Amino acid sequence: MIKKIISCLLALILSVVALANDPIRYGIIPKPKSLKPMAGEFRINRHTVILIPEEDKLIEEIAADFADRVKRCSGMDLRVSPSTSPVAVHNNIVLTLREGMGDEAYHLSVTREQITITASTPHGIYYGVQSVYQLLPPQIYGETAVKGLKWAVPCCEIEDAPRFPYRGLMLDVGRYFMPKELVMKLIDVMSMHKQNFFHWHLTEDQGWRIEIKKYPRLTEIGSVRRESPIGNTKEGDNTPHGGFYTQEEVKEVVEYARKRYVTVVPEIELPGHATAAIAAYPELSCFPERTYEVATTWGVKKDIFCPTAATFRFLEEVFSELFDLFPSPYYHIGGDECPRDRWEESTCCQDLMKVLGLESEDQLQTFFVQRMAKFLKEKGGKTVIGWDEILDGGAVPETVVMSYRGHAPAMRAVHQNMRAILTPNRWSYLDYYQEDPDTEELSMILFLPLEKVYHYYPIPDTLAKEKHPYVMGQQGSLWTEYIQTPRRAEYMAFPRAVAMSEVAWCAKEEKDWNWFRARMLKEFERLDSKKINYSKAFYNVLFHFDRKADFPKKVGLSIDYPEARIHYTLDGKEPTRRSPLYSDSLTVNRGNVIRTQGFLKDGRKVGKMIEKKF
Repeated sequence: MIKKIISCLLALILSVVALANDPIRYGIIPKPKSLKPMAGEFRINRHTVILIPEEDKLIEEIAADFADRVKRCSGMDLRVSPSTSPVAVHNNIVLTLREGMGDEAYHLSVTREQITITASTPHGIYYGVQSVYQLLPPQIYGETAVKGLKWAVPCCEIEDAPRFPYRGLMLDVGRYFMPKELVMKLIDVMSMHKQNFFHWHLTEDQGWRIEIKKYPRLTEIGSVRRESPIGNTKEGDNTPHGGFYTQEEVKEVVEYARKRYVTVVPEIELPGHATAAIAAYPELSCFPERTYEVATTWGVKKDIFCPTAATFRFLEEVFSELFDLFPSPYYHIGGDECPRDRWEESTCCQDLMKVLGLESEDQLQTFFVQRMAKFLKEKGGKTVIGWDEILDGGAVPETVVMSYRGHAPAMRAVHQNMRAILTPNRWSYLDYYQEDPDTEELSMILFLPLEKVYHYYPIPDTLAKEKHPYVMGQQGSLWTEYIQTPRRAEYMAFPRAVAMSEVAWCAKEEKDWNWFRARMLKEFERLDSKKINYSKAFYNVLFHFDRKADFPKKVGLSIDYPEARIHYTLDGKEPTRRSPLYSDSLTVNRGNVIRTQGFLKDGRKVGKMIEKKF
């Protein structure tokens, strides 16, 4: 009898362990803080009722959106009712508020009889609903009804809250304009993964992308360049490129984001990256008598805003129009890559430096940032975010430093008790290669595979614990010099942006690369349902080696697909399961050819055969 009880308990324990390790059953990304698996499932049917607090418009909005998504994908029309309404004690989805939890925290309980999402704010309720979506079949993200599918949520208990308050994604639309539909699609996928700040890079040397009614030439002239570079050459394509968002379109995007608990942070670049604005209004430059045009090549430009009364009036009037469009508490003002050449040449600037008692043009940039930060705080209640160059001429108190040149600038800020957001290029720039740079479409120069993105963490091990709260979080940045279309933007962003959602949501010790890539199998089905044109690098063998090293050189191989094994050949033949199994780095000489293929234990191929010639 005792043996029978022990064997039953052991079987129960093993079944629970099996449930917990099932990435399809519990494939939530980002990984919840804690998840207790349980046997059974809650089935959504036509009689399921969504219960909400009375007279809470935000939660009513979330519930209505949930009901609409279920109807769209299943045809079932769920009823939304106040929690005080007389309903059956089972087959309910209950959204309830409870004090004492963090703003974005939630508790999710799924039993056979009921789903309960508890949070202190509608924001937390919204995130609980996102986890329910991910527990459902991936088709929940589609746009058409699927017949015959079981809409079941596996039983579990989840306690969840983010590690960092800022979990962002940036889109540059200055180099290549992207339609609002792509912007909204990115915001939608961000919210699905509990990312909460969309950084909209709206102005550049190569194009001004937002309507400002007081200054119409910004879009009439500044939004169109006469041509773009061909590849990474200086040769032009003789094709005009332009585009901008009307204020009505901006309002539509911001409202779309609000419903998904994503804050849209606008960026208006200053004092550098201003060529498009100066082409429209030359009086904003230090030499208004010169002729300017919207930049037609990439790189840093010497024509920048001149710190005159006319320029500050212009910028203040631009931001005053933005106050009605972007309720975000944060506004980004750039501050990066600002050559001092024109300021050094300008008598006006040199006289201003004497009046202000400044010793260098770096300090003049600090003055520029200080003045705009003061205006944004006093007139709009906004906190300024700037790229890490805003530290170069001296720190500007109460600004947030967005560090892209590695960790050092962020740590300079943190040690001055300034807040920092990390987007270091080597780990967070989504315009870098993710497959083979020799065969992939032209991208920025570095190689940033999914695994490297995932292993990043914004807080260095050497940072004292009392300084950790100054690190606000992490952001992925999608620059578009070599990204001309929405499909290409999706390809470069995903799935790496999905990995970034876990980087910013989880504590370092909670991350698990093997568990993440197992969950990605269900994630790709979700992205398919949302018609995302993501990269397939996950399925293919990647080569890792030092391109600058002399021959013979060491070459490492990896594949992200879980439990896939790599077989390779050196004789030009196509790899089979009988080919050598990769276990350690290979030594290659000039002229060598390696062919690789991923295989599962049952013999199925993973991805495509990848060949590399050295």
